[in-house]
Amino acid sequence: MSIRSSFNHGKIPLVDLGQLGLEHKEEPRQEELQRVARQLHEAFRDIGFVYLTNHGVPDHQLNRLYESSSSFFELDLEIKKCYKKDFDTYQGYVAVDNEKLDLNKDVHELREAYDVKWIDGVFPDKEVPSLRPAASDFVRTCLDLTTRLLTALALGFGLDRNFFTSTHQHICNGQNLSILRLLHYPPVPADTPENSTRCSSHTDYGTMTLLFQDDKGGLQQVRDRGGNWVDAEPIPSTILVNVGDLLQFWTANEFIATAHRVLIPSEELRLRCARRSIAFFVHPDDPVTIKPFDSSDTCQPVNAKEHVLEMFNKTYRLSR
Repeated sequence: MSIRSSFNHGKIPLVDLGQLGLEHKEEPRQEELQRVARQLHEAFRDIGFVYLTNHGVPDHQLNRLYESSSSFFELDLEIKKCYKKDFDTYQGYVAVDNEKLDLNKDVHELREAYDVKWIDGVFPDKEVPSLRPAASDFVRTCLDLTTRLLTALALGFGLDRNFFTSTHQHICNGQNLSILRLLHYPPVPADTPENSTRCSSHTDYGTMTLLFQDDKGGLQQVRDRGGNWVDAEPIPSTILVNVGDLLQFWTANEFIATAHRVLIPSEELRLRCARRSIAFFVHPDDPVTIKPFDSSDTCQPVNAKEHVLEMFNKTYRLSR
């Protein structure tokens, strides 16, 4: 018997997408939509994170993108720097310590990334010709899944089913700061300072994030409402989804954008093992004003693009 859902308050629950999974092309039954909506709401109110099972994202697409991104990160640093992230297009390579989520400049954050905002944007086509088609296919798949999740979330609040999808029309193709981020955590050098980490504690900035982990895990810990750190171990064939700042604002703090981090565990130091993950950061369209849909004054209205740029200005301040 498959597990349809598993809830344990203070832990990250699992939700079976069932008929909302991508392998189902027909419209899901209303009771199935409501089940998924109810379970997503419970998870996002409790801890702000959920594992999705039976999501339908093809393994071959994920593996192809992992292989292509690994080929890029294996390139010489000087070659990778030729594709440095452009803050006009928000696409490109982010080297180790170019982005710091901990505002303490002395903290070393050992990770690198390649951000894809435009599927027709700049790619290392000469060095890794497989990366553009792999990323393009994966973006389209994530868009399909995102639409289904946003629809379920709207129905769970008793809103029009298009409430959220209507404000996410330009993901990865226009006025929208959604990003497909290819993440690489390189092996840890022996001389790495003691206060180093992979990724400092932070919340995500947008609506929600879809995280795909390898078998070593791309995410280490999530902080629950009691302030305790909960492990986010990789579970085969699942996607880890979490609430971003803007969805917390939209829901008047009913959903929580949970702090999370990636540590350097002692066993990884011994093994000198690289880790990788893929994150799809979902953001509303740039002009959208985010304000509580219950008309309360719990959260002040904020422009979707302005909020993200404010966070970028903090985290990239040391390298721009």
